[in-house]
Amino acid sequence: MRMTSTIRSSLATALLILSSNLAYAAQANGQVDEQGVLAMVLNTEIRMADVVPSEEERKNLKQQAKDNYAGMLDYVVRVNASNRIYELVLEDYAKQKGITVNQTLVSKFIEKFEGQVSSETTTKPIKEIATKQVMQFQTEKAMYEEFGGRVIFRQSNPQMPIDAYNTLLSRYRDAGKLSIIDEDLRDAFWDVFTPPFQYEITPENVDFNQPWWL
Repeated sequence: MRMTSTIRSSLATALLILSSNLAYAAQANGQVDEQGVLAMVLNTEIRMADVVPSEEERKNLKQQAKDNYAGMLDYVVRVNASNRIYELVLEDYAKQKGITVNQTLVSKFIEKFEGQVSSETTTKPIKEIATKQVMQFQTEKAMYEEFGGRVIFRQSNPQMPIDAYNTLLSRYRDAGKLSIIDEDLRDAFWDVFTPPFQYEITPENVDFNQPWWL
């Protein structure tokens, strides 16, 4: 599966929105147990409070989801909690590998997407988004070079080294550095790494020489 520049460009806005706005969790009646611990990564607790939106955001989500409100909340909290686990593990891995953010790539990201980002699409400044995306790319490149394996396409990550993620996360789990306490979250989290994958990129089209947005 080869991504053309047109496809890459069309994914940009969706990726920016997903990476900055996925953070909603609650019960169907809008009440939440903010003290509930979903997972532990290293010495950090991931609590329901970490992913609960404001009352206004919950109201907006309920209006949009209508009859699917409970299911949408359940899905998004799993996505958001999973992303938080990824972030904490990748931060630790990058620190171990001595990876520092490439400011040239940050500048190029800002140049490409600054005109597409506004207060209507994200609450985060473009530099923060750019830094996060560049650091993620650099870390995933290091993971792929170390662990290899299959790479898949996802809307939130056009070139995700799925097997490398599985290997790294499993090592953290087996070392007692990653524990997912919530059963539903645990099942959903690890199920992501079970093939078959919907969009697997053929080995000859995997390219970590430069970020997907260039």
